[in-house]
Amino acid sequence: MDIVLLELVLWAGLICFLWVMKDSLGKIESELERTAAQKAAGRDFRGRETPHADRLSDPIGRLGDATIYRFAIIDGQTYEFDHVAAGKDASLATHQRWLPPGLVYSRHDDTSSASR
Repeated sequence: MDIVLLELVLWAGLICFLWVMKDSLGKIESELERTAAQKAAGRDFRGRETPHADRLSDPIGRLGDATIYRFAIIDGQTYEFDHVAAGKDASLATHQRWLPPGLVYSRHDDTSSASR
């Protein structure tokens, strides 16, 4: 009788241990997935850091839930909305910047707008 009771206690302990491990591993997996998603959100489609707009002005439209602004100041430079990127494979010129969710801005200088 004592051996059966000991075996039942050991089986119950093993089941509790496996249940706790399952929950712990689920939390670790969720944390890893969240970290990977945050890292991916911080990179553009070419693997470089996604520029962050310091300031946006003059809303001109919407793309899904995002507002499209005519001007964006990125790293102290003024950029003007150019187009929506057709896909993540789109290549950008050196004077262009990509902002989520796929908006491409080109460097804006006052001399080029005077010649338009």
